[in-house]
Amino acid sequence: MPSRILMIEDEATFSDFVTSYFGREGFEVEVATTARAGLDVLDNNPPDVLILDLNLPDMDGLDVCREVRSRSSIPILILSGKSDEMDKVLGLELGADDYATKPFAPRELLARVRALLRRSGEGSAVAATAMVGGYTIDSKRREVRSDDEVIELTALEFDLLWHFVTNTGAALSREGLFESVWKQEFLGSSRTVDTHVANLRSKLPGLTITTVRGVGYRLEG
Repeated sequence: MPSRILMIEDEATFSDFVTSYFGREGFEVEVATTARAGLDVLDNNPPDVLILDLNLPDMDGLDVCREVRSRSSIPILILSGKSDEMDKVLGLELGADDYATKPFAPRELLARVRALLRRSGEGSAVAATAMVGGYTIDSKRREVRSDDEVIELTALEFDLLWHFVTNTGAALSREGLFESVWKQEFLGSSRTVDTHVANLRSKLPGLTITTVRGVGYRLEG
């Protein structure tokens, strides 16, 4: 089955172009022109990826991001017409998985969406399982279990966790974590990494993620 994309975007010319381009690449794209309509689609027919414009007529896009992340671990790609670094940082802190600034080449958007699908398990993954802190972490299924309970993580949270697992005992810098997990140049602010580490600590209290002063973090074995 083709991957499904939900685009919350009120600019018809842009959404029509993306729908046509992605359709030729084998994707199904559903467009919602308001935040409320998009949230209804998420509840009733969840897609594989959400493309979210920040400039919406009925709700601030960052608030939409926060609302989506509170109810779903779907990969979120934020679109913005301005290259405001604070918006980018806030979007990532609120749970977005990627951020793109208009204008951009359609091939770039396609590559970003495909990367998100790989992260969320739609693409191939190397089979590996680890036991850490009483949790079974399966990189192929992208799943964390405690006994018979599955613990829900976002795609980025899982990527961050697996990076820690494959580097257990090593002190990892915030800059290195951001560039390895987010696959982007470090923004100079540690807030995004700190927020996601805090989320892992909250969701997986059995793990010991130690703060290394002046460096970053270390997952204890």
